[in-house]
Amino acid sequence: MDPVASSSPADELNIQDLELMMQWCTTTYRSVSRNSSVEGIWQGVVPREAMRHPFLMHGILALSALDLGFSSPPGPPKDYYTRTAQTHQSRAVTGLSKVAGNLDKSNCNAAFALSSIMVVFSFAFPRTTNKRGDVLDELLEIFRFTRGSVDVQGGIIEWVAAGEFSPLLEYDNSQPTMPDTSRLAIMSLTRMNASLASSDPAHEKDTYDTTIRYLSYSLDKLARGGETMIIAFQWIFQIPPRYMELLRERQPFAMAILAHYAVIIHSLRGHWWMGEWGARLIREIGQHLGADWRDSISWVVDATGCYIPPV
Repeated sequence: MDPVASSSPADELNIQDLELMMQWCTTTYRSVSRNSSVEGIWQGVVPREAMRHPFLMHGILALSALDLGFSSPPGPPKDYYTRTAQTHQSRAVTGLSKVAGNLDKSNCNAAFALSSIMVVFSFAFPRTTNKRGDVLDELLEIFRFTRGSVDVQGGIIEWVAAGEFSPLLEYDNSQPTMPDTSRLAIMSLTRMNASLASSDPAHEKDTYDTTIRYLSYSLDKLARGGETMIIAFQWIFQIPPRYMELLRERQPFAMAILAHYAVIIHSLRGHWWMGEWGARLIREIGQHLGADWRDSISWVVDATGCYIPPV
């Protein structure tokens, strides 16, 4: 009997998924790579890991579908790719949640890669659907989603750094880096935090101290040529939950700190999935802060060149 003639529909290749994998291996992988030195990991090593870990495969297919949707004009194809992206993203998150409590050296690379892909997805989705609202609310939703569903990086970084994915965590001395003026900005935020605490007993100095400390680590890594995407995403997982509540309350000092973080995401503006997220965030914060607070983000304006209209 001819094995080809006897094949059933269930045995046929999934052309839709093959299209998405082709998209990843030819195009999408570049959008999560800082340069050619790590492209090989995202193009070859990550798909190989995905063959062993379905949750990562769904993450790859989700971002590839969203990439195709982003580049498609409004219409049925764009809607199809967007729906497909959401389906794969949901399956990726569900799959990761099942192994999140049992992470080890055998699955840490897959979990690390997916956590990065899913944060990219979160930034990309509003840009693909063009459903944009208050940028700060959108960012807080990204923080909530990523921290609640894919917060696995903290416990596995040492394993990842010792393995095949280690180049993603190394500094790139060959690329232009930011002038290291961020230390002055951090010193200014630290002094302001102490001053606010001395004049207001209710000021939550400890929460802000922790947030500023992690921001300092991130800006220092950025200045030294670290992987910008990883730097940006790690801060999301590191900030105290209370700081997010202070942002929701639109506390001025919390927003001033966030404006400094926006410098990091602004440096990713060349990627299709980020675009002008950073500039939008800086402008909105600048508009929200009163004239008395404008000086607190002067370094942000200087570092990015973003224009903030007068109050």
